Amino acid sequence: MPLDDTLSTSFGAYVEKIRDVYNARGIAVAIVDQNGPIQELYFGFRDWERKLPIDENTIFGLASVTKSFTCLAILRLAEQGKVDLDAPVSRYIPSFQNAHRTEPVQVRHLMSHTGSFWPVERKTVEPLARRMGLWGKGIDLAYSVPFSKEAVRQVCAGLDAQQTPLGQPGEYFSYSNDSFGLLSDIIRTQGGEDTYGAYLKKEILLPLGMERSGCGFLAPAADSNSAVLYEERDGRQLITRDYHDSAFVMMGGGAMKSTIRDMGRYLRLFLQEGAPLIGPDFFRRMVHSYASYRPGVGYGYGLAVGRLDGHLVFGHGGSLTGVSSAIGVCPDAGFGVCVLCNTTGVPASSIAEAALRGCLGQEPRAKEPAPGRPWPADVQRRVCGTYLSPEGSEIKIQMDGTEMQVLSSGKAKEYRFGDEGVLFVKSKMTWSDLTVFPGKDGEIFALRYGGRMLARK
Repeated sequence: MPLDDTLSTSFGAYVEKIRDVYNARGIAVAIVDQNGPIQELYFGFRDWERKLPIDENTIFGLASVTKSFTCLAILRLAEQGKVDLDAPVSRYIPSFQNAHRTEPVQVRHLMSHTGSFWPVERKTVEPLARRMGLWGKGIDLAYSVPFSKEAVRQVCAGLDAQQTPLGQPGEYFSYSNDSFGLLSDIIRTQGGEDTYGAYLKKEILLPLGMERSGCGFLAPAADSNSAVLYEERDGRQLITRDYHDSAFVMMGGGAMKSTIRDMGRYLRLFLQEGAPLIGPDFFRRMVHSYASYRPGVGYGYGLAVGRLDGHLVFGHGGSLTGVSSAIGVCPDAGFGVCVLCNTTGVPASSIAEAALRGCLGQEPRAKEPAPGRPWPADVQRRVCGTYLSPEGSEIKIQMDGTEMQVLSSGKAKEYRFGDEGVLFVKSKMTWSDLTVFPGKDGEIFALRYGGRMLARK
């Protein structure tokens, strides 16, 4: 159902507050049912300087919302008998050696971020393309076969270099772009097309009528109705239409670009149990929870799965340079939501949740965690330490007298206690969960923040 006048006003005020707090330049929101769009809302501009408006065909980045497309493609290949979800990844990618592991990483582990990989330093498009002599040649790297083949070799080498895996495959959830990079190579080799991007275009996007969507870098930058990308860096604003910045070398983790109208077509597939691309049995695998992602939220195949006011909901968010995105679907109520934004760091998932709440007749805002009882003093002392990720994250927990402090990249953060071992950490208008993990000896060896497992220093 669309937002009624009162809830639409409340939702608009909520989005405008987010725009103000996060300096968001342009936001598009679509609410759809099985028959098509029932409400499309636009805030701000696709080009702030020229005050060019957003419309249903404006191209935005999707970032990690791409992961749902990747898993949809894998399930399509599995249904056709071309990929076995229980097979070792090395069957399809010989350059992945499954090094330092006693059990094989299987395809399904990649789909649920349970491949036992610690975070690794991000491998980005430009440095690799420069080493290969492909940079600045007018080649769209999303559709380059030599680039795709070298990218998977680089990613496999990085994963196989981990001397101590994060437990056994399937044991821990840790968000991994590299996992979805490997999935995109399985799609490339088993899908009958030269590249992941070409497979997605032929087998997913065009059958759904998503004609203004794709993985390419060059076409969106040249399109007259493509959003300008904005990001604050060191007090200055980066303004670009180039999606290469921070782009991962393999496309399956975050390379998709799309429009609010095309994404409405995509969401209808989720309201129709996978039709017309996969059958309901394989679709249900996508929205089944295989791992704990956040408190009260699991992870399926390329989708987070939880409940909102008693209703099943699933979706995903994404963030890159000049990209904040989210999708959310409430199948029993019969609607889905997409949020696209052209500014880094905007909580698109909170906007999607607010829209979902509004469609359920609730006040449209993201829910805050309830304050919990402080952990026992000995537990607080035990979790103190520094936790690091090669992706650049650092969390430090320390005692300041009798008060526990949480610092992210050196800055103290407001937090609330949850269940023992869980904290909720505030950043501007949103809350992120932080969970600590004891090893077999009872000592804390890692924490998970932003979905990633950070090793204790």
